[in-house]
Amino acid sequence: MITKKNIVLGILMLILLATTIFASCGGKCMRPEKILSNFSKLIENGKLDNLSLTIYYIDPLVLTRAPLSVDDLINFSSVRKIVIDDIDVEKHIDLLKQITNTNLKPVKNKSRIDARLYYFFETEKQGKILDVAMWGDDASIFVNGIEVEENDIFYTVVKPFLSEDELKDLEGYLVKVD
Repeated sequence: MITKKNIVLGILMLILLATTIFASCGGKCMRPEKILSNFSKLIENGKLDNLSLTIYYIDPLVLTRAPLSVDDLINFSSVRKIVIDDIDVEKHIDLLKQITNTNLKPVKNKSRIDARLYYFFETEKQGKILDVAMWGDDASIFVNGIEVEENDIFYTVVKPFLSEDELKDLEGYLVKVD
């Protein structure tokens, strides 16, 4: 009797373990073409009412003792925050479409994030629809939590929303793109 209970309990634990492993794969197993699928669909359908952009960054000259996570960056003592509400989507639709058409290449060797620049687009209804954190090793970028190779579009997309002073602040990060 005890043996049958142990076998049944063992099988249940094995099923639970297998289910947990498959379910926990989540975003880490996501194919690159799926990373931006929700954002792409929203752009194509034009359902971006009340789109806003929030940008967090620290001065490129600021040194830290350890790499920063996104939460570390947001809570950093000298972080700068820019919020652009009600973006006129039609004005910037071509730029936003470039993001959706970007060829995202997963990195070969995953690295730890060192967030110096983080931004996200969100709507009132859907919440965050795209978030980008920069950087990992070899200037990789984290798009919706997935590490991909660097691509200039992720710098270019924020430039039209920044003032001259803010662009000057970020020049150390954005100097490559023009």
